[in-house]
Amino acid sequence: MNIDVKPEKNKQIDIEITIDEFILNKHLKSSASKISNSTNIPGFRKGKVPYNIIEAKFGRDYILNNSLDGIIQDVVPDILSEQKLEYPCSPKVDILQKDPKFIISLQVPMMPEVSLGDYKSLNNKQKKEKVTKKKIDETIDRILESRATWEEKNISLDFPGLAKLNIQGKYNEEEVIKHENYDFYAVKDSKLIVPGMSEKLKGIKKGEKRNFTLTLPNDWDNQDLKGKNVKFIVDCIEVLDKKLPSLDDEFVKLFNKDLKTVKEFQDEIKKELNSELDYKYRVELENQLLSDLIEISKYKISSIQIETATNQVIEERMRSISQYKMSLEDYLKAINMKEEEFYNESKKSAEQELKKIITLEEIIIKEDIQVENKEVMEEITLIKQNYADQKLVDDENLYKIVENNLKKKNSMEYLIKLANKAIKNRKK
Repeated sequence: MNIDVKPEKNKQIDIEITIDEFILNKHLKSSASKISNSTNIPGFRKGKVPYNIIEAKFGRDYILNNSLDGIIQDVVPDILSEQKLEYPCSPKVDILQKDPKFIISLQVPMMPEVSLGDYKSLNNKQKKEKVTKKKIDETIDRILESRATWEEKNISLDFPGLAKLNIQGKYNEEEVIKHENYDFYAVKDSKLIVPGMSEKLKGIKKGEKRNFTLTLPNDWDNQDLKGKNVKFIVDCIEVLDKKLPSLDDEFVKLFNKDLKTVKEFQDEIKKELNSELDYKYRVELENQLLSDLIEISKYKISSIQIETATNQVIEERMRSISQYKMSLEDYLKAINMKEEEFYNESKKSAEQELKKIITLEEIIIKEDIQVENKEVMEEITLIKQNYADQKLVDDENLYKIVENNLKKKNSMEYLIKLANKAIKNRKK
């Protein structure tokens, strides 16, 4: 087998590999055998079709393409090991030539490099928000709203408001919409049932009937009814009025058995809001310091590593989108973005995250950031408790992962201390 290693270029090494005929034929026959087992060819039993018949029916290129994974697994790991190459993600493989010799190209990404800027001169530009009485009151109002009840009242429907309705919609005298005892929550510009219905029902009272026409939107489920004018008949069964609970000691005890008074409740809300603002401040500070350091640093990253990271970002976003039963096409329409823009935005995000990781790992090396074995083991114990029902990596690799994550956490702490120290020095 001939191996031609090209000089490193743009953090990538290309290796041309001419596959031995013996290895090639072994995998061609193995692939042909698998094809034979999964196809019906008259005159032959499954799995007993001669190679020349499979080749005549499917073509050598088809068999070759089905052999590629086996060939790669057979030869590539040994070559990478022999070359003693360290790489951050899986290499790429391309077919360069099929005849007369089978030649593949192995594109190996090299470990990224960074020349850090002066990280000891970073400044903390963040200001932590303070918890105000207004924020506490707004939070308490939301809690009271969430525990509101609705009671029948002899009132007319207003925004926001709730009414129990019988709703019928007809198109060309055919019933196309029907809801009985429907709890209709009316707010301005609502799209509930049909856009505009809230406005048509505003002011309705118990026992009142209203007739009106509304146009069905262009995203209506039934294709034949999109944009059609539907005549609605609505009977109001009852109108309900929202009743908020009183903010008193009894409510507080029901809300949290550990609290006894309104004052304790307010103090607890303040404490929770402080925690939220602390977290927000910390995240914004970390992002600011790393972004500032990235701006003054120089990076060399293989395009393969960036592409791999980009695909991971896209896969993660696709998983999130699928939870809402949306296709990528529907999602892009919803956010008014073209597929190319989506890819470029994902690539930019992936490259920024890569640079953050590379930056922290370089800080670890430069400042000899360490963690104690006890700290690593405590974290591993916690992980195993929280993920007891999931299969984790072996203990050795888990230790390395946790140790590296803690080192990155400590390197971030180091940058924050430097930035905060710079503020204190300026004040002096």
